[in-house]
Amino acid sequence: MALVDYSSSDSAEDDTAGQLPPPKRRKAHSSDVAASDTANDSNAVTNAKCKKADDVSDMPPLPSHFHDLYASTVRHSVVDDPTLHHGRRRQIPHVVGNWPTHLYVEWHPTAAQHSDLFDLIGDVQIQLQEIKLHSFLTSDLGAPLPLHISLSRPLSLPTSDKDSFLEMTTQSIHNSATKTFIVRPKDLFWFRSPDSNRTFLVLRVASAPEDEKHLNDELLALLTRCNEVAKKFKQPILYQKGVTEADGKAFHISIGWTFDHPSDGNSMEMLQVFDETKFGTIRSWKIEVTGIKAKIGNVVNHIALDRSERTGTRRKLFEP
Repeated sequence: MALVDYSSSDSAEDDTAGQLPPPKRRKAHSSDVAASDTANDSNAVTNAKCKKADDVSDMPPLPSHFHDLYASTVRHSVVDDPTLHHGRRRQIPHVVGNWPTHLYVEWHPTAAQHSDLFDLIGDVQIQLQEIKLHSFLTSDLGAPLPLHISLSRPLSLPTSDKDSFLEMTTQSIHNSATKTFIVRPKDLFWFRSPDSNRTFLVLRVASAPEDEKHLNDELLALLTRCNEVAKKFKQPILYQKGVTEADGKAFHISIGWTFDHPSDGNSMEMLQVFDETKFGTIRSWKIEVTGIKAKIGNVVNHIALDRSERTGTRRKLFEP
């Protein structure tokens, strides 16, 4: 006996042979046609609504820790081969036993935000003409990528230091009592990296865009903690304005890069693209900072900030 008893084509023909012919359709009257058209229109509207509803997934969002599991790109080679990375070179040469390390705030733009950023880069590229602008928005396969706000320079830790570095960073961030906060894009800017030969197209961010003296108090508090830990491990520090003061205007999200440096003459024209009406909503985006990422090698650790409600009795960020 067969495992599955499928009916053969012969049996199907035998079954249909004994069936009565379908009844004749009566001639439709005008009233019937009108009722049918109305029903079809109603069905079309219903189907359109259903399709639109289907476009919005009912699935809950992935937990933030899920992204940390798949945050690393494929390693093509440990040898510095610029042909594998659009001509880019390693900022820190690979050394066996050393761990590339970075501290940062991660941001996953929504589909609508991603689309606006894509259009923004496209309009800047038109202004650049012959200069090639590379995007940070997608991978080589076209998948959306998270963006970030750096809280450290590219670091390199020996194996003996990596665990204690993470432990000290975690403790320092928790001791800062910094609560979750919101930053918003402030303006478009060209940033020349001190660590590479590239120029970056960036969105500068601020938690208090209207207050020049307190643009980024929360990010400054986190940066100060990260720099203190970096110095203890003899690592370079980030955005140091003076001996003891960091630059609160330097925080940004890189969205593109180029090996060329736009001339001062047309640089301002390119940056004014950000002020066009179609990009007017970008300044109102709320980028929630719930913690910082510590990426050591291919492992990403999330250091959460305090999520309790702000009250007037708590100390300020820079009070002793």
